[in-house]
Amino acid sequence: MHDPSLLRLAHSVLWPGFDGLTAPDWLMHALDQGLAGAVYFEQNISPSDPEQVRALSKSIHDANPIALIGVDEEGGIVTRLEASTGSSTPGNAVLGRIDDVDITEHTAAWIGNLVGAAGIDINLAPTVDVNSNPRNPVIGVRSFSADTDVVSRHAAAYVRGIQSAGIAACPKHFPGHGDTMTDSHLDVATSDITLEELRSIHLPPFRAAIDAGAKALMSAHIRVPALGDAPATLNSTSLGIARELGFDGVLITDAVDMAAIRATVGSGQGAVAALGAGADLICIGNPGRVSAAGGPRIDELDFTEPLHAVYDALASGTLSMERVEEAAARNAALALWRHEQPASPDDAGVFDGAPLAARAADVIGDVRLARGTVTLIDARPRRSIAVGDAPDFFDVALREFLETDRVPLGGLSDADAVAKARTVLADRPGEVVLVVNQPQNNTSEASVLDAVLQTRPNTVVIYAGWPAKTAPAAGRAIVTYGASRATARNAARLLSGQA
Repeated sequence: MHDPSLLRLAHSVLWPGFDGLTAPDWLMHALDQGLAGAVYFEQNISPSDPEQVRALSKSIHDANPIALIGVDEEGGIVTRLEASTGSSTPGNAVLGRIDDVDITEHTAAWIGNLVGAAGIDINLAPTVDVNSNPRNPVIGVRSFSADTDVVSRHAAAYVRGIQSAGIAACPKHFPGHGDTMTDSHLDVATSDITLEELRSIHLPPFRAAIDAGAKALMSAHIRVPALGDAPATLNSTSLGIARELGFDGVLITDAVDMAAIRATVGSGQGAVAALGAGADLICIGNPGRVSAAGGPRIDELDFTEPLHAVYDALASGTLSMERVEEAAARNAALALWRHEQPASPDDAGVFDGAPLAARAADVIGDVRLARGTVTLIDARPRRSIAVGDAPDFFDVALREFLETDRVPLGGLSDADAVAKARTVLADRPGEVVLVVNQPQNNTSEASVLDAVLQTRPNTVVIYAGWPAKTAPAAGRAIVTYGASRATARNAARLLSGQA
């Protein structure tokens, strides 16, 4: 890569993640070369030192004043800045259930202040997918609703709230990830919707967010056969629809190191194809991909593959220089907008989302627990990459009121999970709480749920994910519409009789 101008142009459209609490040398060098910025994950944030992330952001902005820093701070189950404690906010499904746009705007403004206090420029939120498929494994309670009108009005309110704090909002996942059965972190997801369904169900929330002034938009790695064979991120027809809707801001890709891109065309060629299709900022996320001691830096390898691919495509003429210059200009304009905003507060203050969670929850039967040790069986699968690692907030919250003994089943085979649950029930005569996510699309959860209710019908079941269309099987249950700290605190209050 011997042409400095091409090298700088290639840097200006790339947006990597990285490992560590401080910016590594390769990232600082890339920022000096004009890198567009960086994306934070929980691996970049120290829960014990609130000054750490502000110092990290300052070091990045000092290295490149027009660098854009982004983070997934959706609230609810997806939080980076509150990953260790759980989000203070209850999440989109709760907000959609309450259906008060003023509350959504207020919640989003608080999140915007939280993001701004960390020195971050773009919040990769809100999720405005219409969760029309209750078996969706990756959206679920990240969605406001299965109703297009509900999602649309809350999409607009959330954008207004975030941007009232001077932070760029980035609605996702365009053109709509709500009617899929696959997590695009793991494979290519397909949405077999018609063009009419796309226009009438899935696009209106994006149109509402655009009309509310959203500064950015994130694409999805989903195939919509009605739009062509390529995933939306690499599909000029799909990305062109965003422009047809009136969007003139920054089109950001979902991370090109996700399996839907990396395991098919590769992250390098994916970056080139996305830029050619109309994307402006290529996200390279690598969450959780930690380098081994003494080995090569995985984060740097993840970055250099797209960098070399974009440079080579520019040098060969395969990728239009004018197209990438257009993308770079949009990124720079967003950085300028951010600089023009009032200074962010040093502290977002306190937000208590538990009362909101209480308004949205469905309670079936008398869920108050008798005193004594409570056995908490957690049948949920391991968390997705989108959500990230986190403690079990139901256990944490319940321990404030009662003595609990948590039994996790995630990662076991269906048969082993059922066998372990039955053994636990045979050994423990006291109260039992079973936590499930979406048993309608997880055979292990469904099998454990059936076995537990057959053995101990008075078990209290917490349904933490998107509910099925059928009524809950349990006679004592709480449908929480999320697994954030806020929803967990409300569940704990109900279980302990403190509500």
